Amino acid sequence: MWEYSDKVKDHFFNPRNVGEVKNPDGIGEVGSLACGDALRLTFKLDKDKRISEVKFKTFGCGSAIASASALTEMIKARPLMRYRK
Repeated sequence: MWEYSDKVKDHFFNPRNVGEVKNPDGIGEVGSLACGDALRLTFKLDKDKRISEVKFKTFGCGSAIASASALTEMIKARPLMRYRK
């Protein structure tokens, strides 16, 4: 059996930012055929291109729910970065 930290359990039992942002500025989707998890992340940006609102929907195990919840908390107020090839 897996043993999860109290913080992971808290994010699983009390996930933050669940749902979908209305009229999002960006959408991210990822999934894994190997385990069947899927994640949809939607967000809004403020005038300084920082993430002002973020929400997620996921289909998957407890750790997928907990990690998506933690991710949304970590990226709030962070600037959107552009990567160049």
